[in-house]
Amino acid sequence: MKKLTLVLFMVLGTSQLFAQVNDTTFFPSFVPYSTEPIIDWNDFIVGSWADPSVLKVNNEYIMYASAMHGGIATPQPISIYRFTSSDGYTWSMNPSTPVFEPVNGSFYEGGIETPNVVFFKGKYHMYNTVYLENIPALFKVSHATSADGISWTMDTTPALVPDSNLNWMSEIVAEPGAVVKNDTLYLFYTAISNIGAVSIGLVRSLDGNSFIDTTQVVTIPRDVYPISEYYLGLSTPDATLVNDTIYLFTDLVRQDTHTDWNQVGIHQFKSYGDINKWYHDTSNVHLATDFTWTDGNYLSQLLGAAPLMDGNRLRLYYWGYDLAQIDLIDPTDTTYHVNVLGTDLHPKTDHWGIGTSEYVFQNLTGVIEPNDVSENTNITFYENKGSITSSSNSPNEVNIYSISGQLLYRTTFINSLSFQLNYKGVIFINVISEDSVLTKSFISNKR
Repeated sequence: MKKLTLVLFMVLGTSQLFAQVNDTTFFPSFVPYSTEPIIDWNDFIVGSWADPSVLKVNNEYIMYASAMHGGIATPQPISIYRFTSSDGYTWSMNPSTPVFEPVNGSFYEGGIETPNVVFFKGKYHMYNTVYLENIPALFKVSHATSADGISWTMDTTPALVPDSNLNWMSEIVAEPGAVVKNDTLYLFYTAISNIGAVSIGLVRSLDGNSFIDTTQVVTIPRDVYPISEYYLGLSTPDATLVNDTIYLFTDLVRQDTHTDWNQVGIHQFKSYGDINKWYHDTSNVHLATDFTWTDGNYLSQLLGAAPLMDGNRLRLYYWGYDLAQIDLIDPTDTTYHVNVLGTDLHPKTDHWGIGTSEYVFQNLTGVIEPNDVSENTNITFYENKGSITSSSNSPNEVNIYSISGQLLYRTTFINSLSFQLNYKGVIFINVISEDSVLTKSFISNKR
């Protein structure tokens, strides 16, 4: 939740330590539920709403969101509220008081924001951005747990902090987004280096508390967002599962005419199971210019995408605002979408809020396997021996994972492959050909 704090970062590229390629097989196109926010400024409280995180429990939709009380000129510390809904569009505050607030003397006394909540290992886990003061250089990631999603217990120390030994996350870690796959929790986060490069990091956890395998997973795809258009990088990640595929959504950070840091839209990536190999879409999901309430050239943003797989619908929640626009010909002519009340500046209705879009899958199997390759690719596996045949004359990539996501085996082949696997347990064999993907599960018995 960036508020009006502007941070200048250098526009520098980073070396990719992972595979990130363009995949033209399929990416969903999202249709807005409404061109206006579903939760607006001043709904429920006198203040702003941001950073939605949505999950569904027993046919009830639950949203957690950051709230800044008062006016934007004299903001109060940020707190976390909880909402419920029967349809995901119309929301009620539940309870009427914050479920998380800053605590004096704690490592998050300056603020707590960007909540992201998942249910894992029998309880709710919330990950947040926290700080002693609202200064980006002090941002860290926190972790809390709850039995009911209302009463929370914060860990005594931050969950993730910058690491000077990793140049891509040496300065800032913030804005976490989690997804649970099989028996593993994957936590994505914004990572900023001490030279200003902005990318997305990832850690894994088997309990939700301790993390392993720190990895830089995606950087901004320069074939879509070139440096010449002043794009800086990616931030505010969140992910969801569509069958066995992870869909990852991030903000697009750009340096605009009047601002050095602006989150101007949303982009999507996907991984078929290998967290070190990601595909990116060839265009954005939404830009701030798509909506009246976020369309402007100054103090205007669209950001913070939160995905939810709901039956055959992939729902996307996000927030944004348009507080002011400057006449590019006459810079002294500024249109402010705010009301001045005493010493406070209050955004006008319909210029700050939370919105939602969705995509309806007609055939979920067809999405994960873009072409029906069952007749063209055959996988057999017994005890610890496997074979794969393919009619494709181009190289096929094979990845084999444990149920926790560990990569056990990787190779490429043309037409046929025989292999042995020294592993005991459930495995997933993933075959990626030129225009299709096939994943099947087996039991491997170590001999």
